[in-house]
Amino acid sequence: MAKREYEWFLKPTGNVAHTNEVLSRNISEENAMQDVLCQDGKKRDLWRCPSGIVFMLWRSRSNLKITFRIFSRELPNGKIRDCTFLFKNENGGKNKKKKRRSYAKF
Repeated sequence: MAKREYEWFLKPTGNVAHTNEVLSRNISEENAMQDVLCQDGKKRDLWRCPSGIVFMLWRSRSNLKITFRIFSRELPNGKIRDCTFLFKNENGGKNKKKKRRSYAKF
């Protein structure tokens, strides 16, 4: 089976002006896209972004005081979908199973 390749996008939220400024310092202005149709049928303004920068910005978002949502699409012709949930915790979006407590039997 071939390895899947993805294209990554960021959508500024919250303080959009500040987030756009930070993104323009890290990504070229040519990668700003307007009115992009997503899988859910909504049009959004997105920034095309290499995966390394997406991960770096996600880790440092609180220091940079930026908020954004992460979108991706499978290449060559997949639809753009929101995938921010994959970044919500350290396990790639998967919740850890709770450990069962063992009680000593007397």
